[in-house]
Amino acid sequence: MWSPVHPAVFAAVDGMGRLDLWNLNNDTEVPTASVTIEGASALNRVRWSSGGKEVAVGDSEGRVWIYDTGELSVTHTDDWSRFARTLMEIRANRADGEEEGPMELDS
Repeated sequence: MWSPVHPAVFAAVDGMGRLDLWNLNNDTEVPTASVTIEGASALNRVRWSSGGKEVAVGDSEGRVWIYDTGELSVTHTDDWSRFARTLMEIRANRADGEEEGPMELDS
């Protein structure tokens, strides 16, 4: 789920109890911050607070955890322009890959 305040930040959860926070302006291949919630069942819900400073995650048993996102929530004047450049780079890389054709998988 995309941050309500930062154009390049989003949160994702997985079935192993992990929360990843991504800032695509910093890296598009590795999350900026991650936490694995010990004892959590499969995480299947993620929501940002309206101010974008906290993120809540929930598991399949109805439990909820709230995390302060700290500096990840802070926006800077150049975040939108940096994100636009990041998106252009992603599109260019995708277009390069499409020219090569689909990857063959062995069975």
